[in-house]
Amino acid sequence: MQNQDNALEQRQASDYSDLQFNIQSSVPQPIAEMVAEAENTLPTQPKVEESVSSSDELLYTLRHFHLGDPSAVEPVSDDYVPALLHAYRDTSKMRYAYPLLLTADETQPISKFLLQQVEQFAPTTDAARILKDNLPRLERILRHTLKEQEGVLAALPILSEAGKTLETSLELDAENNTRLQADFEKLLATIPSTALILGYGRYSAIHLLNYAIRNRLIPRRTAFHAKIDYCIEHLNVLLAVENTKSDESIEPKKARDSVGFASSRFNPDALSDVMAHSTGSVIMDDRRRQRVLANLFYFIVYLQMAYELLSKLVHLDEITGTSLENIPDLEDVIDPNPCAKATLMFDEQATKLAKVFAATRIAQFEIDDTYDVAIHDPWFAHFTWEAFSKEEILLLPAVIALESADRIANSGMPAISRLLSSGRPVHILVGVQAYNNPHATAVEESFLNYRLELGYFGMSHRQALVSQSSAARHQHLLKQFLTALETTRTSLHILNTGLQYNNQALTPWLMAGAALESRAHPFFCFNPEAGDASADSIDFSNNPQPEVDWPSHPFRYQDDQGKIINTDLAFTFADYALLVTGIHHHFRVVPAGIESDDLIPVETYLATAQKGMSGKQIPFIWAVNSEGALHKLVVSRALIVASWDRLNYWHTLQEMAGINNKHVNLALQNARKDIQAEEQVARVRLEAEYAENLEKVRQDTAGEVMQRLTNVLLGTDLSAAAIRKPVRSAPVAPAVTEESPVIAEKVAEPVVEEESFDDPWIDSELCTTCNDCLGINTVLFVYNENKQAIIGEMNSGTYAQLVEGAEICPADCIHPGKPKNPDEPGLAELIERAKAYN
Repeated sequence: MQNQDNALEQRQASDYSDLQFNIQSSVPQPIAEMVAEAENTLPTQPKVEESVSSSDELLYTLRHFHLGDPSAVEPVSDDYVPALLHAYRDTSKMRYAYPLLLTADETQPISKFLLQQVEQFAPTTDAARILKDNLPRLERILRHTLKEQEGVLAALPILSEAGKTLETSLELDAENNTRLQADFEKLLATIPSTALILGYGRYSAIHLLNYAIRNRLIPRRTAFHAKIDYCIEHLNVLLAVENTKSDESIEPKKARDSVGFASSRFNPDALSDVMAHSTGSVIMDDRRRQRVLANLFYFIVYLQMAYELLSKLVHLDEITGTSLENIPDLEDVIDPNPCAKATLMFDEQATKLAKVFAATRIAQFEIDDTYDVAIHDPWFAHFTWEAFSKEEILLLPAVIALESADRIANSGMPAISRLLSSGRPVHILVGVQAYNNPHATAVEESFLNYRLELGYFGMSHRQALVSQSSAARHQHLLKQFLTALETTRTSLHILNTGLQYNNQALTPWLMAGAALESRAHPFFCFNPEAGDASADSIDFSNNPQPEVDWPSHPFRYQDDQGKIINTDLAFTFADYALLVTGIHHHFRVVPAGIESDDLIPVETYLATAQKGMSGKQIPFIWAVNSEGALHKLVVSRALIVASWDRLNYWHTLQEMAGINNKHVNLALQNARKDIQAEEQVARVRLEAEYAENLEKVRQDTAGEVMQRLTNVLLGTDLSAAAIRKPVRSAPVAPAVTEESPVIAEKVAEPVVEEESFDDPWIDSELCTTCNDCLGINTVLFVYNENKQAIIGEMNSGTYAQLVEGAEICPADCIHPGKPKNPDEPGLAELIERAKAYN
C-alpha cells in the first residue's frame, strides 16, 4: 500500500500539462485502484488463422480498394481507433487541463490550482492526506458535472457540491470524515469569491475570449474614467475663473457672499464700487464657452449612461446552454450575416464614442489653452474612428462575429473579405471541422477537392491578424486573443473544438489534440503589426515536432508470439481521419498474417510516392479495435491525396516560419560552396607558396653547405675558424739583420696549436626546428632569433644528453665534442657513440 501511495503522490505532484500521445507511459490514471492496469492496455497482434486466403489474392483485393473500388473487402467497424490513441479510450480516467479556474489574475487548470492551495495549508506529507489522495477523484466529479452544464459557472458553489459528492462516495468513518470536511473547508476558503470555473465544450473559446476582454478592457475603462474626471474638474475651474470676470460677480450680494463670515464688517455697496473700478481681465468668448460646456455635457452623459458594455457577440443561430445570457457586460445578437452585422455594430459604437473621445482631446487643448480654431475646428468636425488613437480604439467595446466555416467558404466570403480588408478591429471566430473541406457541399465527399484553408485565405488580406488555434490548448488560444486585443486591426481566429462525443467515447478535447498532432489543424499566428518579414510576423510555436512531416511517439504492443515490441509510430492525417466514424469507408482491415513489401506505412508512402499515388504499393496505418487487437488498415487513394494535401499545407507553413525553407537551404548550400571554393583556392595558393619556399631553402642551404665545404677544404672557412681555439705564438724575436746572423738562427718558428673539436657545437643553419633536442633539455639546447638550435648553458646538461641530441637530430647538425666532466658515468661508451657526429 505504501508503494501505491508513493506512486499516487508522484502523479499528483506532476505538472498536468497537455497530454501527449505516449503509450509507453500508459494512461495518466489519477485514481488509486487503476495503478496496476497499465500492462492490460497493451494492444496485441492476433494469431494467424488457418483459413486465411492466399496473400496474393488478398493483396490484389486490397490494392483494388485503395485504387477506388469500395466493394473490395468489408469496411472497418466503428470500434477502431489509431494505435497511438488506444490507451486513451477510457477518458474518465484521464487527467488534462480542463476544467479551468478563471480568476482576476490568471487562468489555470483546476487540478493545478487545488494541489497548490492544499500544499500551502498542508505542506507535510501526512497533513490533509485524505484530501490530497482524492483530489483526482474530485476533478473527475467536477468534469462530470460541467459536462452537463456547459459554460462558465461560479467556482465556489460547484466546488462545494463536488466536495459533498466526494464525501458521500468515500463512505469514511466519522473521524476521517470530520478530518476531510475540515480540510475541504480550508480549501474552499482559499478560492476567490469571484472565481469562475469553465469546462471544455463547444463554446469554451467564446468564454476565454470574454475573459480576455474583461481582463484588458476593464482596466482601460477605469483609466479613461479617471481622465474624464480630470477633464471635468479642470473645465469647471476654467468656467469658475471666467465667472469671476463677469459683471454679476461684483454685484453687492456677490461681493458680500464672497467675503464669507466677515461680511458684516464691510459695506457691500462700497466694496462693489471699488471692485467695479478694478475689472480689466479678458473674458472667454462665447464660442470657447460653448465648446467647454459641450464637452462637459458629453462627459456627463457618458458617465450617466454607466457604459458597462464590454463586448457584442453576433452569430447565426441562438446559442443555448452556454450561460452567455448570464454575462451582464455582453450583448448577444442573432443575424444571418454576422460579418456584415459586426461591421455595422462597430461603426455604431465608434460613432457614439467619437464625440466623447473628441471631447477629451478638446478639453486637454482648452486646459492647456492651445486650442486653435483654424486647425482644430475642421479636424473635429470630421472626427471618425479612422482618426482614433490606438488607446481610443482599444477602449471600444469588443465586437465579435461568430461564423460558420461552410458559410464563409460560400455565400459569406464577400462579407468576411470586406471586413478583413477594412481594418476595423472586429474579432471573427470561425469554427472548423479539421477533417472536412469547408468548400465542399453537403452532398460532396469531404476529400473530393483540395481543401480551402481559411487561415491561408485570411493571410492573403495581409493587414489582418490571423490565428489558428484550439480551446484544447487554452494557453495558446488566450495568447492569440490577448495579442488581438492589443492591436488595432481586424482579427480572424480559426478554431477547432473537436467533434462531440461519439461511440468511441473520446472527448472533444482529445479529438482537438489529435487534429493538432496530425497536421489537420496546425497552430500559427500571423501578426502584421509585428513586422513585414515572415520571421517577425509568423508565430509557429506549440506545434508538436515542427521540424518533421509527422510527429512520432513511442508505441508498445504484444506480437502474436507474446513478445513485447517497442517501436515508434507516426501520427498522420490518415490516423486522425479514423477518429471520424462517418468516413470509415476509406479504410479496410488487412487480415492477420498478410505480409508483403507492398504494404507500407502512410508516412513512408507519402515520402516516396509523388502526391501519394503509386500503382503497386499499398499504404496502411496501425489501428486497434475495442478488444485490443492490433491490425493494419489499408487507406483509400482519396484519403491519401487528402493526407498529401494537408502535408503540402504544412510545408507551406513551415517555409513561412523559416523551417525547412528551401530558399534558406539553397542559400546555405551556395554559401557552403563559396566557402569551400575560397578555401580550395587558399589551400592551393598556400601549397604553392610552401613548395616554392621549400625549394628555395633547399637550394640556398645546398649552396651554403657546398661553399663551406669548399672553404674548409681550401682552409678559408671563416666559420670553422670562428670555433677554433686561438693560436698561441712564440715571443716576438728582434729583427734579423745582416749584422746579427747568429741571432737570426736562434729565432724560433711560431708554434701553432692543432685544430680542436673538443667543445660541443651546432651547425645552426642546418637546424630544421624539429624541437627534438629541446625535448631533452631546454636549457642545454636553446633557439636563437631564427628559431634554430644553438648550445645554451653547458653546465646545465650532461655529455649523455649531448650525445643523445646528436643521435636523434634529423639534420645531423649537433656535434657533442668531448666530455667536460671526466667523472660522468659511462664515458667510454658515450665517446664511442659520439665519434660519428664529431
